[in-house]
Amino acid sequence: MENVDESSILKPGTRIKPKLDADTAKIILQKTYGVKVLEICELNSYDDKNFLVFADKNIKNPHINFCADGYVLKILNSFDSKKIAFIEGQTELSLYLNNQKIICPRQLQDVNGNYYSFENENIIRLYEFIPGKILCDVPSCSNLFYQAGVFLGKMDSTLKNFNHDGYKNHKTLWMLSSVPHLDEFVNVVIDEEKRGMVEDIIDFFKQRVLNHIDEFPKQIIHGDFNEQNVLVNKIPTSGDYRVAGVIDYGDTQYSCLLFEIAIALTYMMLITGDIETGGYFLAGYKMVRLIPENEMNLLRICVCARLCQSLVLGLYSHKFDQSNQYLLTTQGAGWNLLRNLYTKTDKEVCQIWNEVADDYLTQSYK
Repeated sequence: MENVDESSILKPGTRIKPKLDADTAKIILQKTYGVKVLEICELNSYDDKNFLVFADKNIKNPHINFCADGYVLKILNSFDSKKIAFIEGQTELSLYLNNQKIICPRQLQDVNGNYYSFENENIIRLYEFIPGKILCDVPSCSNLFYQAGVFLGKMDSTLKNFNHDGYKNHKTLWMLSSVPHLDEFVNVVIDEEKRGMVEDIIDFFKQRVLNHIDEFPKQIIHGDFNEQNVLVNKIPTSGDYRVAGVIDYGDTQYSCLLFEIAIALTYMMLITGDIETGGYFLAGYKMVRLIPENEMNLLRICVCARLCQSLVLGLYSHKFDQSNQYLLTTQGAGWNLLRNLYTKTDKEVCQIWNEVADDYLTQSYK
């Protein structure tokens, strides 16, 4: 099993979300980035604070060109703001992906030429806003899930050539390797049947995955390829949507490609609530990278583990921030999907995914 630096894992009860409001954000943008705000609104976020900003054309910063689509000001939580090496790694990753023509937010320099700075205990960064919709806001279809798989496969292939020392010892509670830490939070699940299911999955995941983690290929991964981080654009000629890019690199990490696939699979299936949806995504991903049989056989339990993280940590965080309904996004469909996967075998789930993928590819190439 991996060695985990316990000091880098968030402890239960820690309050870390920034308290800065929109008025303070305006002052930061003017002072730090030379940007005069015309409009500002807060975006959904988990532990950070993010603001969508539209600015005056007269920007007093030689490092920033005016962007009519706006900007996103990201104010990092106080816990992660201490991880300077990781922040620098994220910056380099963002610049690398932009250079490789992967559509993702472009990080901007402040008036002093820095890519990040501090506002009290919080790191602040500014990005150009990428126009478009997010995957969960458009009608779902098999082709979009297939495209998402292709996109992630290509991005993983690109990231294979990227590394940074800032990722070496970086650990968070949201990494799949941190699933054993759910033991500290699981009592927030009141329903005994649900709690028992979560406890079983934690044990299975430790035994079947973490005890063999050195057997799986690793690299830098996105780590949170979910329905709110995948950008889509409408094709004018057909009216169909296509996957165009990806946002949010806060969960990038050095980890198993197995975990990258499982995390993405989880959120693709949550959109529809159906296991079959995973087959379309896997069909796309396998067009770029073949998934070894030993990884395929563990995808079900890895998806279950990710669902447990989302469900348990969402409930726990909501306990301390009951006005933030975003924390409960997974709860509705999540428990149903988890139970459906939990009651099936690895072989049954893989068969569903493979049949859906084969059928889709056969129809697509007729």
